[in-house]
Amino acid sequence: MLKTAIMPVTKKTASSASDKALIAKLVKQIRSYVQEYGTVKDSELLEQAIADIRKHHEHQKRKSGQPVIIHPLRVANYICRAGLDAPTVVASILHDIIEDTKITHKDIKNRYGAWYADIVRGLTKIKNPESPKEGEADYLDATYQRMLKAMTQDVRALLIKLFDRLDNMRDMEAMPRHKQRRISLETLNVYVPIAERLGLTQICREHTELCFKLLYPKRYNKTLTEIDELKIARTSTINGMRISLLRTLEKNNLAYKTIEPLFVHPASRIQERGPIDHVLEGFRIIVKNSLDCFKALGIVHTSFYVIPLKIRDYISNPLWNGYEGIQTELRIEGEQTCIEIVSEEMLKKNQYGIMAHWQGSPTELADYYRIYLNQLDQLAGDKDVRMLEVMSYIQSDQVQVYSPKGDMFVFPKSATVLDFAYGIHSELGNHCIGALVNPSSVGTTKKRVPRERQLFAGEALQILTDRGVQPREEWLEQVKTAKSRAQIKRALEQQKIISARNSGRTLLERKLRDYGDEQGTEKWIKSKAVKEALKAEKISANKFFQEIGLQKRPLKMFLRKYKLLEYQHTGRIKEMIGSEFWGNIFGGDKNIFLIDDIQNPLIRLASCCFPIPGDKITGFICNDHEIEIHVTNCSKLTRKNKRLQQNKIPIDVAWKISKKITRSHIIHFQVIDGTGILFQITKIIKDAGVAIINSETAAKKNKEADIRIKLESVSWPVFHKIVEKLRPLKFVKEIWEESPDSV
Repeated sequence: MLKTAIMPVTKKTASSASDKALIAKLVKQIRSYVQEYGTVKDSELLEQAIADIRKHHEHQKRKSGQPVIIHPLRVANYICRAGLDAPTVVASILHDIIEDTKITHKDIKNRYGAWYADIVRGLTKIKNPESPKEGEADYLDATYQRMLKAMTQDVRALLIKLFDRLDNMRDMEAMPRHKQRRISLETLNVYVPIAERLGLTQICREHTELCFKLLYPKRYNKTLTEIDELKIARTSTINGMRISLLRTLEKNNLAYKTIEPLFVHPASRIQERGPIDHVLEGFRIIVKNSLDCFKALGIVHTSFYVIPLKIRDYISNPLWNGYEGIQTELRIEGEQTCIEIVSEEMLKKNQYGIMAHWQGSPTELADYYRIYLNQLDQLAGDKDVRMLEVMSYIQSDQVQVYSPKGDMFVFPKSATVLDFAYGIHSELGNHCIGALVNPSSVGTTKKRVPRERQLFAGEALQILTDRGVQPREEWLEQVKTAKSRAQIKRALEQQKIISARNSGRTLLERKLRDYGDEQGTEKWIKSKAVKEALKAEKISANKFFQEIGLQKRPLKMFLRKYKLLEYQHTGRIKEMIGSEFWGNIFGGDKNIFLIDDIQNPLIRLASCCFPIPGDKITGFICNDHEIEIHVTNCSKLTRKNKRLQQNKIPIDVAWKISKKITRSHIIHFQVIDGTGILFQITKIIKDAGVAIINSETAAKKNKEADIRIKLESVSWPVFHKIVEKLRPLKFVKEIWEESPDSV
């Protein structure tokens, strides 16, 4: 909600006599309305609300100098004039009290009840975050989301908000220019489209005209002048056309209330910069009822030249925002003009929309526009839909389509069959392959259309599905609504999770076999030792598989940390140094261990020196039964050689990897954080003519950082040259290569 511009004043600067008189007049009008149309309880709550705003808004003034209390009273007065119920009047009086005073949601709930508390909270801005980490966009998102949620759950909140904004817009002259502009743009982009969708033509026009006046004051004044001048210049012609219509209807004995000219409204010119070339938009013929509308149409069509293909029957098929009437175009007195034919009841609906359907029941009121409100409600309540997308939906032109049972759905004009499927249910959307158009039509061939085909107004569609079909990335290009995009993204994310879990299971199964464990993944994951390890990591089995599959949890490190495969691993080491296995692994020279695969589960490449094929290397059989490989001249190896000799069994090792083999590489750095580090690393890689697929950085404590870089597929000699240049960098503490599956 627009926060009331408030400035504190002393008790000495009391309200002027005119302000007091205005307050008394507004209170009297509101009391009279509630007493006539409300209950005794409503009147009691009204007096309580008036007393509360007098007390809590005391000594507060708006930028215009008026007491703040006048604003909620004026809003309540608008609600009365709109014919809404007494509880809405009381809620409108309280609408600013949480935002502008120390009164809380709990206070209102205790004094008035939960409904009043929820309505007022829904109309209250979320406080602007003090922490700079919370972005302005998120703050606005949260505020709009709260407001739209309240408005769609009870449409009376929306009507209070529209009248609140209208009164604030009328009182904007004293506001700073930048606030006038911000609030006017917000009004045009958010509140005007909502009002338009709900048929609130009069409110919509006044909001738009006020925005025009505040945003472009010079152009606005020029527009008013041009309209007045054109009216004067065209008076004779317009009167002549009106008289022709009058005489025609009277000649044919059709009773009518009035025929009025429809002039260009200033609000319609807000987007137009050129001069106004016409002032008359048409004539409105107001008759008694629907039947007389069609009679009037027949009379004017037989009396004047009819412009072909310009007839619109919105009585038989009202627009989804409730508009009813008949529109046509004629040539009268040599002038082409539009004719609108409506009854008095239709005119009321067309001008006041959702409020014209008020019959004392908020449920009936909301149900009339339930389709639009329900869609807004779904969007506003979807955490995956940004409010920018909700606003885009609000502002878009709409198209009506139907289910085979005749249920109406409303979508943006550019929406597709796939949008329609998701609009009905996410499962229909996830398996949609197309639709049958007008499937219930008799004597016509049922037309099948693909899911990406655009919707057309008035058609009925039966969605066709295939359980074997799943959402794909390209589907995001085939939909136009935020709801559809959010549901597709959720489905894709779920697919990713399932795929990751399956990959994780496969990787674990392979690792178990490599270590000589034949019990299988399902039995292994349920073992006591594994359950305790997962509990220590605070992770479920499914999440464990998922993180392995997504390469977020190195499996090898996990197994080593909890010694989950020590027994089988010991057996493999013993097998390795046994006579039969010795010859296979060591080849011709039984004193040298040949490494033909750096992903061998028995191999651990030391992160201190990052040995890779091409380096001279030394190996040790460690206490955890893996063979640890170091570069021969590793500084840590030199310093700790004696300790290594005592705690580990030295073994001669050599590379047996083809230089022609190419594959992608993931290099992991632990660095001392500083300026330009990533630039230096990537420059070395790019200078070698190797492309970087992606890179990730993460700051750590103690001024350290982790850097992870994935390279395109290259041969080992090329990779070796890159690493040779990366090792000497002073800021690199450790460097190692992750396996392609991060195990």
